Amino acid sequence: MKRRPMFTVRKNKGVASSVHRKPLQHMVQRRLRELKKIVPDAHEGDVDVLLRQTAEYICILELKVAVLRKLAAIYGA
Repeated sequence: MKRRPMFTVRKNKGVASSVHRKPLQHMVQRRLRELKKIVPDAHEGDVDVLLRQTAEYICILELKVAVLRKLAAIYGA
C-alpha cells in the first residue's frame, strides 16, 4: 500500500505555500500537550522521549490490567 503524505505543499506562482501545514502542526502540538497531561513524569523535552515514555506507560497499564484480571479470576469477582 502506498503511503500518502501527511500534508501537501502547493506552488503558488513559483512560491511554495504550505496551506495544509499549519493546521497539521497545530493539531500535533495540541495532541502532544494532551499527551503530556496524561502520561506521568512526562518531562519537557523531545517528542521522541515523550513517545517512548508513552509506550512504556501503555505497557505498564497493560500489565496492571492483566494482573487485575488474574486476581478477579482467582477471587471470583
